[in-house]
Amino acid sequence: MLHKTSGIILQTINYSDTSLIAKIYTETFGLQSYMISGARSKKSKTKATLFQPMSLVELEVSNSQKSTLQHISEIAIQHPYTEIPYNIVKSSIALFLNEVLFRSLKEEHPDEDLFSFIKNSFLILGIKIESCSNFHLSFLVQVSKFFGFYPQGSFSETNSFFDLCEGRFYSKIPSHNNYLTPPDALLLNQLMDSSFETIHELKIGAIKRKMMLNSLIFFFQFHIPSFGEVKSVAVLEQVVS
Repeated sequence: MLHKTSGIILQTINYSDTSLIAKIYTETFGLQSYMISGARSKKSKTKATLFQPMSLVELEVSNSQKSTLQHISEIAIQHPYTEIPYNIVKSSIALFLNEVLFRSLKEEHPDEDLFSFIKNSFLILGIKIESCSNFHLSFLVQVSKFFGFYPQGSFSETNSFFDLCEGRFYSKIPSHNNYLTPPDALLLNQLMDSSFETIHELKIGAIKRKMMLNSLIFFFQFHIPSFGEVKSVAVLEQVVS
């Protein structure tokens, strides 16, 4: 049986001389792996260029619970990016966010709210006029809500430390080294209070931005044990100063 659904391309792997296997986060079925036979063939109507990471697509797919590898019968770009591929800052941020999602999304079960958030995030990144240098920090904080470890509590004079392992603001220094000091905990609270529309108003220097990025990556690594190393962060740090 064929189903129509929206999807976000996360990763593609070449399979045989002409085919692809694509990891796609779909609105209807959650995270799925799809075989696209002949996509790399010169005669194929389904071109491999449609499967670029981060692409927002419309799909007609089979979905069998008995198989871990599904099939695509039709695919089309839903919202073509007009700026992200040609803006080095936006493309670096998008590639980083794509890798974060690839390392975070493990469930096959659908989550329409999460799908909508991810889709809207990439659309906003594509049209955003103001500085995008803090966009990835806002994304990491916001998406943690859907993964179940959004920072608990808020910064105050009494609760001025943030425990990255417990995911909570505390009044005392934790017994380990994985925490944010008061100035950095305040910055995290400011990120929590910001949105994609206002995040450019936060004036964060390059050193502080790098520190917060590395802290948030650790935050994800601790709460998602299989998260692993984010390879694209090195490029992102060079581009977003």
